[in-house]
Amino acid sequence: MVWHTQGSGKSLTMVFVARMLRASGDLNDYKILLINDRVDLEDQLAETATLIGGRVHVIESRKRLREQLATDSSDINMVMVHKFQLHDQSLPLKVAEALGTHQTIPSSQTFGVINHSSRIVLMIDEAHRTQSSDLGDNIFEAFPNAARIAFTGTPLITERHGEKKTVKRFGDYIDTYRLMDAVEDGTTLQILYEGRTADAAPNDKYGFETCFENLFKDRSEEELLAIKKKYGATCDLLEAEQRIAAIAKDMVQHYLEHIFPNGFKVQVVCHSKLAAVHYQKAIHQALTDHAARLEAEPEPNYELIKKVRFLKATVVISSDGNNEAAYITEARKQAKAWNAVDNFCKPFDFDDPDKSNSGIAFLVVCDMLLTGFDAPIEQVMYLDKKIREHTLLQTIARTNRVRKGKQRGYVVDYIGLTNNLTDALTLYAAADEQQELALGLKSITSEVPVLEERYQRLLQLFAEHKVVKVREFIEGKLASIEEDAAVVHEAVKLLKDEKIRADFDVYLKKFLMSLDIILPNQAAHPYRVSAKRLGYFMSVAKERYKDTSLDLGDAGQKVRDLINEHLISLGINPKVPPVELLSEDFIANLNKHAAGNAEAKASEMEHAIRKHCTVHHDEDPAFYKSLAEKVEKLIDQYQDQWDKLAEELENLRTVAIEGRKQGEEGMSREATTFYEHVVNEAFANGAAPTDVKPKMKVLMEAIVETLQHSIGSIDFWHNSDKQKKTRSEIKTALTLTGITELKKNRERIAIEIMKLAKNRHDELLKGTVGVNKA
Repeated sequence: MVWHTQGSGKSLTMVFVARMLRASGDLNDYKILLINDRVDLEDQLAETATLIGGRVHVIESRKRLREQLATDSSDINMVMVHKFQLHDQSLPLKVAEALGTHQTIPSSQTFGVINHSSRIVLMIDEAHRTQSSDLGDNIFEAFPNAARIAFTGTPLITERHGEKKTVKRFGDYIDTYRLMDAVEDGTTLQILYEGRTADAAPNDKYGFETCFENLFKDRSEEELLAIKKKYGATCDLLEAEQRIAAIAKDMVQHYLEHIFPNGFKVQVVCHSKLAAVHYQKAIHQALTDHAARLEAEPEPNYELIKKVRFLKATVVISSDGNNEAAYITEARKQAKAWNAVDNFCKPFDFDDPDKSNSGIAFLVVCDMLLTGFDAPIEQVMYLDKKIREHTLLQTIARTNRVRKGKQRGYVVDYIGLTNNLTDALTLYAAADEQQELALGLKSITSEVPVLEERYQRLLQLFAEHKVVKVREFIEGKLASIEEDAAVVHEAVKLLKDEKIRADFDVYLKKFLMSLDIILPNQAAHPYRVSAKRLGYFMSVAKERYKDTSLDLGDAGQKVRDLINEHLISLGINPKVPPVELLSEDFIANLNKHAAGNAEAKASEMEHAIRKHCTVHHDEDPAFYKSLAEKVEKLIDQYQDQWDKLAEELENLRTVAIEGRKQGEEGMSREATTFYEHVVNEAFANGAAPTDVKPKMKVLMEAIVETLQHSIGSIDFWHNSDKQKKTRSEIKTALTLTGITELKKNRERIAIEIMKLAKNRHDELLKGTVGVNKA
């Protein structure tokens, strides 16, 4: 028995077992049979099974089942479990009338043996769903001596489900990979639970009466009596349009605040097909009403309004056969026309008119897509249906699939799930299984201690390095703007150290990740000011140290909006990258950021020059290496003389802007660029002996001329033969100089020359238009 939790790759495990059997010297003659119980699982398994290699036989009929599996051939087969079902005997009309029933008489025959061989391996997917019925008995009867491996994503049922529980058929677990194992490994996500109503699931007469009175309090006694006759059962109440409209309004509000900002979608699970159709109508109305409220605001956000109007709900329900109600037929036609399930699984595309159905944000179901449905874009499930036992546990796992930007899955309860969840958990025998499953579904407030721990880690980072009053600043408790500015200066100065800055980046992103999971829940409100002010540290450090790795890219959209709105209110546009050294308004922005602080000005100038040298290094390695060394010398020379350092760095900025203006020692500018780079690569301490300089100068002019005649050729940098020819000419030239260092390292130096030539392609070809374009 193999228990691997939902979403952890049971299909892949089955396939790899089959592959290992095929690769084994003494087991490769086994007949392999993969058994599953749903069409979508069969498709998924068939696609995965191509990894085994060789042909996989998909058995389509009961007749073919007996023919194909009776042979001794060591082949690989796949079959739906219902092929093992026996047909009961239908009653003739007269007999049925005489008996007063049309129920079929159970078959007098058993399924029978298909293959006695012991060289057969059965691998049964989702075994917990079939092994307590005749199907399980028939499989065992058909292959009495086969090796049997059962796979399940749900724990094994206890004795209350009868003696035929799965564990008694297959024995104990040979491997377990549980909910929290998958969460800890990052293969699935933690699921958070939130109860939205307590009165949506009346379980007693008093609760039923009270719910009716609340729903229809404006009606007369006569009307109320008529309504009770119509909605005389809980199932009718769950289909009541007024109730559904109220829940849909709350559902849409919850979705737009919690889930939609990060681009994820939702599944709505309701009581019946009629309820599903009512929910679609109510959700569309709630979206329309919400867009209208946004339009009525003093300063409407037209981009958001456009996105809300783009959203839609779809109903996915099964057919009721030839006599199904018109509303079911219409819903099914619409879902087919919209290609509903596929478009639900796609991200929103707000700008392409041909992809309007990517706006399907709400997938409304009652029985379909509750198990085995993989849609990583689904982050929340709204439950308005009583689901029990292992189906409940499988259903909520629809939200735990991993996707970029998705930190948790959510289950929002409108029916009283907690009662059923408790029932579901008590189905499983072992205490450790109960504990493991309980850990798999946590209240949203369980994230608050994680958020607090990550917040304290950020405070500790600054406290460890003696940045005083940082908590008071972050929580907005300092008395004046001058005190705030002093803390910001010390905190950002600390972040000059690249290691500390990297730690801050990691700690901040983890804190913001936790905050995004909880927002806009009230439990997150005490941390909103702290998030804004920590985001301000990040923004100032990013500008001062020209560190573009500092961003909110991994934070959820809710948190990004919170921090960005705060920065914009301070006159900082978070979408504008740090001002580069060569920018015309660099000095003006520098003075603005420094706000009269000479140390801040010198620090930002220093890091701007460093970044400029890093970015442009490959265009002229020797020049930018020299420039970086000059920065180091100035910092050593003018320690704590911030005004003087800023002045000297500003002069150095002029040198950086101008770049290499001309050649040296009688060489052209291009020859000088290559000369200095080759000298750094070939000679110790980056200095050429005096006696070889004349030869080196002549050599570099010749190599530059060779390059100018070759690299201008069409597709030169995509043609390995042309590059090889030029590199060979350069190696020959290096060898013929007779200079030992060049001759000894000619291969490496030729490669360096070619790399530099590629980086200076345009510069090399200036003034050589029309030369050798063949």
